[in-house]
Amino acid sequence: MTELVLAYDLGTGGCKASLWDADARQVAEVVMPYPTLHPSPDRNEQRPADWWNAVVSSTRALLGRVPGAATRIAGLALSGQSLGVIALDPRGEPLSDTTPIWSDARGLTEHVFAHLEEGEWYRRTGNGFGAPLYPIFKAATLRAEDPDRWARTARLVGSKDWVNLRLTGELATDHSMASGTGAYDLRAADYADDILAAAGLDRGLFAPIVRSHDRVGTLTADAATALNLPAGIPVFAGAVDNAAMALGSRGTAEGRIYAALGSSSWITVTSSRPVLDEATRPYVFAHAVPGMFVSALSTFSSGTSFDWLRRLIAADADPADVIASAAASPAGARGVTFVPTLAGGTPLEGGSAARGILSGLHLSTGTADLVRACLEGIAFSLDRSLRHIRELSGSTEPLLVSGGGARSDLWNGIYADVLGSALQRSTVDQQAATLGAATIAFVGAGIWADFSRADAAHGALETITPTHPESYDAARARFDAVSAALAPQEVSP
Repeated sequence: MTELVLAYDLGTGGCKASLWDADARQVAEVVMPYPTLHPSPDRNEQRPADWWNAVVSSTRALLGRVPGAATRIAGLALSGQSLGVIALDPRGEPLSDTTPIWSDARGLTEHVFAHLEEGEWYRRTGNGFGAPLYPIFKAATLRAEDPDRWARTARLVGSKDWVNLRLTGELATDHSMASGTGAYDLRAADYADDILAAAGLDRGLFAPIVRSHDRVGTLTADAATALNLPAGIPVFAGAVDNAAMALGSRGTAEGRIYAALGSSSWITVTSSRPVLDEATRPYVFAHAVPGMFVSALSTFSSGTSFDWLRRLIAADADPADVIASAAASPAGARGVTFVPTLAGGTPLEGGSAARGILSGLHLSTGTADLVRACLEGIAFSLDRSLRHIRELSGSTEPLLVSGGGARSDLWNGIYADVLGSALQRSTVDQQAATLGAATIAFVGAGIWADFSRADAAHGALETITPTHPESYDAARARFDAVSAALAPQEVSP
């Protein structure tokens, strides 16, 4: 019988677990949610125990759906959310029930940038999100808030690496996860001792780095019992979610580019060099594919901007119906312009103090115009990121689109016209990260010779071509003018 691998995506909202076969087909999928805690402003935490329980319950549910699968598992790998940090005691146990996740912004940066120029830190690490989000700065907060607990801290690890420790009893990380610590030099492919020294952190606090497809260990008897699997199954290092999603979105070769269209959206390119720009701060991770990098520019508030508008005008309506209502408004939304920076902007969008704008309203403006303007504004924001990332990387590859924002034919038509280029949509959509993790397991187990085999999962590519890109010329000019006129200023929430 065909061998299977278990792949997990340890995301912000829950754990997605799936079984994949060697023909790059998903056999089954289960999602187990877990909560995020918000104890105070800038603090976003989760319980590592919830991650483990979700891995256990999702695995058992999968095995229940596919009889006989347990004896066919050739290996497993995880995709894990980035930028979180779990403090472990010498026995490998978390020192707190909760831990800051990627969006927790409490990190302290002054001590590092007193010794290291911030621009140099970015150029070396590619860490283009706000510096307080990165683990070496969150570690400073952990140390300041609870010195006694800090004195008992033996290791600082990321999400998937802690789960791998529970699975195997062995601790390791991969280059993609390590590249999000704030202390990883992209070109040296290792932790930077001078950055660690500036942060007052010992190298020994961080897990040793291996390749994503290297075997960390095998499933222990205790873990096997918990998951209802045989002991001894190989567990591979896996990858940070950004790298796993790129791998599962055809990011297996130079210049491949994709757009993930969700609550936030980003344009990601795969390349043999990091794509860096101090002005606009693309964020960069080492890829799961050795020697490659994934570089991205984001729009922080895309799907969330649409959801904000939907709640105002049609709170009880199905989002798909609200999107479809935009068809009643022509291209250009009858002069209405929407700048979707409701959650603040990236450096390319005017910075964190930028705020959203609706302009061009008139007494005949209808809800269809508002929805159309929102969809177009998100498309214009993505176009700005796409043009910039193409310019920086030199990529001319077609753009693959995935995520919730890629499900609407109407919205995809707007994207194609605004971006002025053909788009590709695949049957691999929400499964990209687990496909990436499955690919790592297949390569690690020697079943696949290389990472490009993941592309077979995208056999049914649909091409969406522009129809009337010129119809957006006036709307683009308005969007650019309104965006340029933004004078960001700090405001009270």
